Amino acid sequence: MSTSFSVTTHIAASPGQVFAFLADPSTAPVIDPAVVRYEPEGGTMGLGVRNRIRSRIVGIPVTLVSETVEWEPGRTMSFRSVSPATPVAATATHRFERDPLGTTYTWSMDFRPVGRVGHVAARLAAWFFRRNAVAQQARVRAVLEAAVRLPASD
Repeated sequence: MSTSFSVTTHIAASPGQVFAFLADPSTAPVIDPAVVRYEPEGGTMGLGVRNRIRSRIVGIPVTLVSETVEWEPGRTMSFRSVSPATPVAATATHRFERDPLGTTYTWSMDFRPVGRVGHVAARLAAWFFRRNAVAQQARVRAVLEAAVRLPASD
């Protein structure tokens, strides 16, 4: 079982529109029903910002903290996990590329084992988050394509 994944979808919206939608903290509960609240420091996402994500995973309340380590509007955003520090450290990267249909959106995650149960936890996390990423991409595509008309250029 792998400790990383990458999933891709095509969305009939510009890379800037897809990026802006995902960069809006208020959309997190829309695209992931497990997210209760997404709170970037200062209220706005960006490079170096820490993000507090409150969610319910299998009904259990969990608070995660990530730091934005890459931020190029319309192109890429990347986050590394800060807390909890064990049993895995994770990096999530979202890439947006213009294509003839609008945008090719790729979400990749890598889980690195930390501590005694890290190897097992990393494999389980990759399996769980990959499944979640596929469902989230479908929701992003559905919401954006219902709301956005593709402009001639971005």
